[in-house]
Amino acid sequence: MNINKSLKISTKKLKQKNIPSATLDAEVLLLEALNKSNKNIDKSWLYVNNNYELSKKEETLFKNFIDQRKKHKPVAYIVNKKEFFGYDFYIDENVLIPRPETELMVEEVLKIINPPTPLIRQSLRAGSYQGGNRNFNLIDIGTGSGCILISILNELRKNKKGDLVKQSIAIDISKKAIEIAMINAKKYNLENNIKFINVDFREELNQRLFSNSNQFIITANLPYIRNNEYKYLSPDVKKYEPKLALTGGKNGLDLIEKLIKIISETEVKSELPNYIFLEADPRQMNKITAVIREELDSTNIKIIKDLSGKERIAILSYC
Repeated sequence: MNINKSLKISTKKLKQKNIPSATLDAEVLLLEALNKSNKNIDKSWLYVNNNYELSKKEETLFKNFIDQRKKHKPVAYIVNKKEFFGYDFYIDENVLIPRPETELMVEEVLKIINPPTPLIRQSLRAGSYQGGNRNFNLIDIGTGSGCILISILNELRKNKKGDLVKQSIAIDISKKAIEIAMINAKKYNLENNIKFINVDFREELNQRLFSNSNQFIITANLPYIRNNEYKYLSPDVKKYEPKLALTGGKNGLDLIEKLIKIISETEVKSELPNYIFLEADPRQMNKITAVIREELDSTNIKIIKDLSGKERIAILSYC
């Protein structure tokens, strides 16, 4: 069977199972099946060579992929990879699939560590920019695949600014998640740049982590789905993504509120602004802001909207 016919048949099968991205998914899975046969091709090759006859091995593998997708298994879990911020990450069902909106967090962190010229001028006027004397500690809570922290470090290294970060820590309660994050760190030669800690952050996030005078940046994409809304998630999410990384208690904010409280009780030595990045449901931003105001005095709060115009990232800065 050739590429053209294989895609038509497979797309029809996926549509019958109410897969919304049936055409795209079929193309991605076929491309993966071909590349596992050492084809080393991109998607454009499929269109140019749509009369190419699949080998028995390629046809069998492609059928297996389609059968998995028909059961609503996400494509990223089938092919064990997902692109995030331009980098490929290994993933499986022990970690969440990286979402495009989370890339906003990486963008905003980079603006703080290595600000573009207009932001430097603005910071100089505000008296908060200290040039090359700044040293940052990065702490990624609920690291999962490690995509946030690894992307930040990759971008800094690419721009020869890696020395601005003095310590990087990845924390996750899931041992299997930590193992996956370590795989991804090794892929990008960062395994010696990151300290991985398999623990509940409520036990590890203590005074010891803030015992030096470096500025710290905490990134936290914690579970924020309300318990009673979990059953309404799409089959792709509910059947395959780890529940531990999704649900955040009755109001979805159990862990986010706990993190804010821990920070409020922790003495920091840095005289420069420290930052906390929180991703959450847009409906929760008013509540999160209220909790921050209650727990952290003199805190600046900036809300970043995602591409659909919804409030997605809360950035806290305080001394």
